Amino acid sequence: MKETVTAMECLAEFAGCMVFLLGGYAYMCNISLKKTLVSTLNYIELVFAWSLAVGLGLTIAASMGGTAALNPGVVFGQMIDGNWSIKVGLLHLLMEFLGAGAAVLVCTVFFWDSFKASGDAPKRGIFAAYPVEKNMPLNFIQEVLATFFFLFIVFIGIRHSAGNAIMIGLVGFGAVALLSLSLNSTGFSMNAMRSVFSSIWFAIIPIPNKGKEKVDWSYQFVVNLIGSSIGGILAVLATNAISGNLK
Repeated sequence: MKETVTAMECLAEFAGCMVFLLGGYAYMCNISLKKTLVSTLNYIELVFAWSLAVGLGLTIAASMGGTAALNPGVVFGQMIDGNWSIKVGLLHLLMEFLGAGAAVLVCTVFFWDSFKASGDAPKRGIFAAYPVEKNMPLNFIQEVLATFFFLFIVFIGIRHSAGNAIMIGLVGFGAVALLSLSLNSTGFSMNAMRSVFSSIWFAIIPIPNKGKEKVDWSYQFVVNLIGSSIGGILAVLATNAISGNLK
């Protein structure tokens, strides 16, 4: 069981999370706000942007010597499976929460004028995933399945990457692209940090023209927190259960 976390491992988790989310959120700002150079949604472009952001986040975290969890579901899974102590898990969650806050804050500053020019245009969706059509029971099942398949692919790839940070990043890039182009019918998050942690920061940070726009906390809690966490836990347990056959 992993009992301790070094300062560099904490920094690696924070940096990886910040880069991952900053890349994705910056693209969302570009397509959601006024006075940007992108302004319109191109789904292939969106998939590439998020895939690249996840891949680079994983590469940076791994190259800095971190565990490159970058996902609360992974953290919960490692704790439940007895691989990490509660202290290790909580420190990872703290770094993920702070990384999400840093990403939201940087986007707020960088796109300040764009937020100011965007009036009452919806902004909560920049920092959190919401479904095309809300159907909580179905969205919950979809989130569990999407997160499971995504992380299972990533874990299998990482086990065969021989610790190569670039290969780990490429696995993350490919997994996001595959799931986004094939199974994405909900706007799923696959990561509570990507949606829930950032929604908390969205509610706290004084973003221009945020107005009275509220976070859908029931959806964030049930689907993006519980759903994605269950998917992540199952992926960790499944991968660890068959690890002996993957060597």
